[in-house]
Amino acid sequence: MTALRIRIGLRSVILILSGMINLHSVLASDELSLPSRVSSVRMSVASYERIPIGIMLAHPDRYQMRDIRITGTVLAIQTEIIPNRTICGSAHERTTLLIEDDSGQIEILDLGACEKNVGALKAPMLKTGQRIDLLVHISIPTSVGSSGSSVETTILYIDQPRE
Repeated sequence: MTALRIRIGLRSVILILSGMINLHSVLASDELSLPSRVSSVRMSVASYERIPIGIMLAHPDRYQMRDIRITGTVLAIQTEIIPNRTICGSAHERTTLLIEDDSGQIEILDLGACEKNVGALKAPMLKTGQRIDLLVHISIPTSVGSSGSSVETTILYIDQPRE
C-alpha cells in the first residue's frame, strides 16, 4: 500500500511540474506581446520616428489611436486643479502645454496622476522656452453634431531632446 501512495505522489509531482513549465511558457510569451504603452516606457523616446506637428495635424486620421513622438519648444503652460473625482477618484492636476516645432503648434494635455505620463519629468515642471521630446497618444474624439475633427493629444512620456 505504501508503494502505491508513492507512485501517486510522484505522478502528482510530475503533473504539477509539467503545469508549472507550461504556465511559465505562457507568461514568457505574454511578455513579448505587451501593449505599446507599457513597452514604450522601456524604450527611449528617441527610438520613435519624429512626426512634425504640421503633418500630424494635416492628416490626423493616419495617427488615430497611435503613440507618436513630437519634439518642440514649450510656448505656454497652464496647470489647473480638477476637482471632479469621478475621473480618477480624487482631485488632480491637468496641465495644458502649447508646443511648437518648425511646422506648427499643438496643445497637449497631461492629466497628472490620472494619466499615463510615467516619466520622471512631469508637465508642471517644464518652463516656457524649454525644448522637449514627447511621446504622445493621438485620438480624434467623435461626438454627435461635431462638424470638425479636433485632435486630442495626451502625454505618455516627456524627455529632454538628444539632438
